[in-house]
Amino acid sequence: MRLLPLAAAAAALVALSGCARSVSLPPAEDAADPGCASVIVSLPEELGDASLPQPLDRRETTAQGTAAYGDPSAVTLRCGMPEPAPSASRCIQVGAVDWLEVAQEDDVWTFVSYGRSPAAEVVIDTGVVSAVTALESLSSAVDRLERTGACT
Repeated sequence: MRLLPLAAAAAALVALSGCARSVSLPPAEDAADPGCASVIVSLPEELGDASLPQPLDRRETTAQGTAAYGDPSAVTLRCGMPEPAPSASRCIQVGAVDWLEVAQEDDVWTFVSYGRSPAAEVVIDTGVVSAVTALESLSSAVDRLERTGACT
């Protein structure tokens, strides 16, 4: 009889050990916007291409309108950001989405969708995955946000 509680405890430990911790991200200002819900449910469960040894799995996050990939997180997305004003920042089109490169520090690059309401922010560790690969994987979901403009 003593083996039953011990077996149950061991099974619970095995089940819990396979779970990665949730990624703590601050929510964006308008994370509750209905457009963000559409983006989040449309995101892929993994991202990557043949250049990666294995795809980056999507992880649980602690805030509405957010997503994270990889363990540790190599790509994060926050939907509900303010729309960026016209800018001289580099703008690239990936799929049907225009992305402004708003920051680059060592291997961490930050992009914000341009001409989308609300905007989405993507932070990428380019030491793990290329910016193009990450943005290609996420752009079809971000394309669900209302288009309000485009880069020129």
